[in-house]
Amino acid sequence: MKTVRQALIDEIHYPISEGFVENKLLSRGLSPDDELTIDVLKSNEFKGAVADCLWSLIEAPSFSEADKSISLADRDIILRKANSIYLSIGGK
Repeated sequence: MKTVRQALIDEIHYPISEGFVENKLLSRGLSPDDELTIDVLKSNEFKGAVADCLWSLIEAPSFSEADKSISLADRDIILRKANSIYLSIGGK
């Protein structure tokens, strides 16, 4: 059984705090500890939480952790992906 929280962490691919992930899920009306379902995974709320977490990576200071870093080129790709998600769900 995978929780909604774990699914969001898995979608990001970069280190991000569980507390931040939980805040974004709650702000989107999702319960972090609920079991992940296909309906949640495809929901605008979950997609919005993914975009919110990606956006936070763009705003974060440059870092390198566990052999992962975000370059300026990476930030541009992440920004495009976050904006694409926001557009697909009708805004922030």
